[in-house]
Amino acid sequence: MKKILALVLVLSLVLTGSAFAGVKTKIGLITMDQMDVHWVRLKNAAEARVNALNEQGNEITMVWLSPETKDNQQQIEKIQSAVADGVNYIIIACNDGTSANRALQEAVDAGIKIIYVDAPATLKASATYATDNFAGGKQIGEYLKALFDKDGVTEGTIGIVDAQAGVQSCQDRYDGFASVFKDTKFVMGERQYSDGDNSKAQELANTLINNNVIAIYGTNDGATNGSAAAVKDAINNGMKIYCVGWDKSDSNIAHVEGGELLAFAAQNPNVMGEMAIDAVVELENGKDLGGITVDTGVSTVTKDNVAEFK
Repeated sequence: MKKILALVLVLSLVLTGSAFAGVKTKIGLITMDQMDVHWVRLKNAAEARVNALNEQGNEITMVWLSPETKDNQQQIEKIQSAVADGVNYIIIACNDGTSANRALQEAVDAGIKIIYVDAPATLKASATYATDNFAGGKQIGEYLKALFDKDGVTEGTIGIVDAQAGVQSCQDRYDGFASVFKDTKFVMGERQYSDGDNSKAQELANTLINNNVIAIYGTNDGATNGSAAAVKDAINNGMKIYCVGWDKSDSNIAHVEGGELLAFAAQNPNVMGEMAIDAVVELENGKDLGGITVDTGVSTVTKDNVAEFK
């Protein structure tokens, strides 16, 4: 992981250290939704990089065209809006691997270049800057398994609070996590879909707790935050429930500090946003990125290191 992060930092330094000027282009940024803090951070980082480049004499315009909630059809409509708006590049985090392919191909046919952040589709793009979600899920699963081993827990059902069905990044996070418990006596519970909503996730987690799960795994920020809130109530009632999940947010940091959330996987959305914008500039300067894929890394945040992520 250190090698991966080092590579990302080196690439970022190379790109940000270059003096690009004279670029005039328009970018459409399409994330999965607008409410998740992960996407807001990615958007803010991309926006800051655009502003910095424009101060060097470039004329780069970026519009954030994301749907309000995760919805395949709405995301397709945003791609179509970007094409109609005359963008030269689409930077996109796809809800799943295939639903947006036709709309993205139409964008490519119109001369628009595609850059993936966080979650790619199967359609070939100029570059991808994303988390290896399977590896990240496995990393969090191994952390939980180590806690079970330490506490002498050898079996039980692990509740799953997911975001939405069909979201490839969450599917990969589930698959990576579940792979750790293959050939053990631990059972993965049926995936419960919260739509990434904290309140709904808390309700689902409460039901799982009432059904005697020994642990809960949240696959995104909202799912993790709501699950941790439910686990906090359970702990206050004298129960022992393990909880791990995904995504850095103030709420999840507070839950780790409180002890009800034992760990979460922290991505680097700022790196994704910055590197995607730098990729646009490199492409504008005639460089062929060759469909490069860069793993932007995951850190396991626990009570021992949470202060570093504030």
